[in-house]
Amino acid sequence: MCCSGRSGSTHLRLMLDHHPQLSCIDEVGYITELVSDDGAIPDIATYRQWLESEFIFQSCCDFTIDPDLDFRGLVNDFLCQQRDCSDKLAVGAISHFDFIRLLRLWPNARFIHLVRDGRDVAYSWMKEMHLFGNPWFAAEKWREAEQAWDRLAQHLPEGQYLEITYEDMVNDTVGTLTEVCEFLGVDYNARMLNFSKAGSYFTRPDPKFSGLWRSHLSPWEIQVVEANISDLLIDRGYELSNLPRLPVNSLDIKRFKLADKVFMWQRRISFFGLRLAVAEYMSRRLNIKGWHRRVKQDMNAIAIPTLKR
Repeated sequence: MCCSGRSGSTHLRLMLDHHPQLSCIDEVGYITELVSDDGAIPDIATYRQWLESEFIFQSCCDFTIDPDLDFRGLVNDFLCQQRDCSDKLAVGAISHFDFIRLLRLWPNARFIHLVRDGRDVAYSWMKEMHLFGNPWFAAEKWREAEQAWDRLAQHLPEGQYLEITYEDMVNDTVGTLTEVCEFLGVDYNARMLNFSKAGSYFTRPDPKFSGLWRSHLSPWEIQVVEANISDLLIDRGYELSNLPRLPVNSLDIKRFKLADKVFMWQRRISFFGLRLAVAEYMSRRLNIKGWHRRVKQDMNAIAIPTLKR
């Protein structure tokens, strides 16, 4: 499943995972991040060492690392472990970036593109997750994901991918799931809607979460978001607001970037403390890998217990 973060991927993942023949795991950046766009793969020793401090792998995965496998063998083994553990027919996963790298690893995979109105995504990044300090860069995250999908889609023949929208998923959940199941070669099963009994996601997809940007973003925030992504919004079938177009120049973008950096530093220091925040930055900039790995492990020890399960 390829999509921007905050696009409804967790809802879809949980529904797929509750199908008796399908298993779907969370984000697989821990597999693709060290792969290049042209398919070059990391040295296995480097990869195993990197996994020791990789946040998603450490927080969400219970996979065993087989020391006898090379990189391709190991990442395929992760999926096999998930399939065997769940005792299901097929395994899927979420990816929020670098989609082309998935094709380099699994050229015969089937791809689902889930797209949500980028203004709702920007709202969620800013107002729900508090991960971005201004609407320009909250929208930029959506733009990056959609452009990554466009790069991948150029290499996919008809029949290897399916495109669905968050809005269809919340307004016609059964119809959308039926379409997804048909694409994956299985029958729709009503057990897919029982996901609300598991974990901390207790409600089914709800139409009230569609179009929140209209009432939760200020007119200026909407204008900034649309100044960034209006072309892709139109391409994805979304209508723009009736607000006047806001001109944004290079100086405006520099100001947005500075404001976002300040916001990110404040957030990081507030969460991890000044010592760890500075140590992470310095160890990364100086490329002192052992130090950086230890710092990331210390940060993971703080962040992992706070995750919603």
